[in-house]
Amino acid sequence: MDRNMHDGELPQTHVEGQHNSELIEGEASPAESADFNVESSAARQASSPALTESSKPQPIPAIRKHRRVVIERLNGGEPIISPNDRWWEDGVTFNSAALYLTRSPENDKIIAGLIGPNMLTDPRIADGVAVLHYRARPRKDTGYKFNRSFIGLAVMTPTLELIYRHPDPVLSPSDNMADPDYLGVEDPRITQIDGVFYAVYCGFNPLNENVPNVTTCLARSTDLRHWEKLGLAQGDINNVPNKDAVLFPNSVDGQYLMLHRPSTLDIERKVIYFATSDSPTGYWQDRGRILGASTNAAYANSWIGAGSVPIDLGDKRYLIIYHTGHSNDLRDRLYHLDAAIFNFQELSFQSHRVRVECTVNELMMPETDHEIHAPYEDSVGNVVFSCGTYEYGDYIYIVYGGGDTYILGARMLKQALLDDLADAKVLINSQSA
Repeated sequence: MDRNMHDGELPQTHVEGQHNSELIEGEASPAESADFNVESSAARQASSPALTESSKPQPIPAIRKHRRVVIERLNGGEPIISPNDRWWEDGVTFNSAALYLTRSPENDKIIAGLIGPNMLTDPRIADGVAVLHYRARPRKDTGYKFNRSFIGLAVMTPTLELIYRHPDPVLSPSDNMADPDYLGVEDPRITQIDGVFYAVYCGFNPLNENVPNVTTCLARSTDLRHWEKLGLAQGDINNVPNKDAVLFPNSVDGQYLMLHRPSTLDIERKVIYFATSDSPTGYWQDRGRILGASTNAAYANSWIGAGSVPIDLGDKRYLIIYHTGHSNDLRDRLYHLDAAIFNFQELSFQSHRVRVECTVNELMMPETDHEIHAPYEDSVGNVVFSCGTYEYGDYIYIVYGGGDTYILGARMLKQALLDDLADAKVLINSQSA
């Protein structure tokens, strides 16, 4: 694996249906944990080429705000996971992956390993469990330049009532200063592919000048407790600082798909890209941009990033729930959730075409105290940020970070969201770079 990374421009390929991307440069410091990553050296900043006009995402019409969707905040709007007195998670707990495991002989083995075999008769889990892998940071992390991020594990009912919270992290930063996740394993998204669970997470290490300070890393597991780190995702996606990556739940015509997003000082590049590979652990070839950020008149800067695992709608179409960020400075920020449908029907080995059928902006906005305020000293308020959603009954359940400090739960009717997206549907002819 080549670790002599450089901040080169990712390739541009056939993309359709883009949002407004009138973006202005500006980002946060490494302490801003919702989307804090900046270049780790001035040399990388200087080597980042500007986009050409032809490569910028083009705007498409969209519903500015949803009309039918009602966001129901669960647990009375209170956190479902909060910081506690364990040293590694006494600062913040946020940005959690979420998986729904139905009851089956195979899944029952996993569930028993997570909460104990005696719990299999508990009526609360008659329909299965929701498994959360969440990011946590200590209030103090003596001996380290930054308070590192760890991944904790909690098991919930399908309606997000806590059953068991594991006392120790299941993924921790590396002890090796040269590794890409030496100072943090962040913002996991977990996808089950062919019976194996793959975690895609952001590794943080600004101390190693041979690699970008934030990188897309992989780990895998068969039981959701014990994880094998696979290191940097192979391919050209880590040629630049990269984060907000997530694997699709299945392949399309033999190609596995990943969404990802460069995290450079050039904010015009902070849009959703996609990559393909012949294996979840293979070489990930970037295929270009899919979607840019919607702007907000109250903020100077806007960017975008993938959220939870895409939901398969059939016929090579996927429901995407993602985040958009806006800022005027390091503290004056806003993160909200949006939704889109990506269409891969024209994807082939010869032509990497993606159509964004429609988008709904401002699907979920910060509203409650736990979303607006950020009590942790280096967290950011005015944030809803999701790395995990799942379907249960007629609902899509959203597990999200609020105020960079808490994990909260919400749900919405799936059909209401699809109806809103259908109203916003716009088809755009493909463009070549």
